[in-house]
Amino acid sequence: MKKMAIVALIVMCVVFIVGLVLIFSAPTMGLQAGNAAVTNNGGSMDTNQFEIIINGTTASYQIVGLAISLVSGFGLLACGYVLYKEI
Repeated sequence: MKKMAIVALIVMCVVFIVGLVLIFSAPTMGLQAGNAAVTNNGGSMDTNQFEIIINGTTASYQIVGLAISLVSGFGLLACGYVLYKEI
C-alpha cells in the first residue's frame, strides 16, 4: 500500500506541474493561435476577431490548467495523508 501511495504521489506531483505550466503558458499559446489565424486568413484579419481568438484560447488553456491543477492538488493532499497515516 505504501509503495502504491508513493507512486500516486509522484504522478499527482507531475500532473500538478503540467497544470501549472498550462496556466502560465496560456498567454503564449493564445498569441500563437491568433498569429496562426492571421496566417490562415491570408495575412490580414479584423482586430476584434484577432483579439477574440487570443482571449478565447488563453482562457481555455487557463481553465484546463486550473482543472488539472485542482484535481491533482487534491490528489497530492490525499496521497500525503495516506502516507502520513502509514507512518
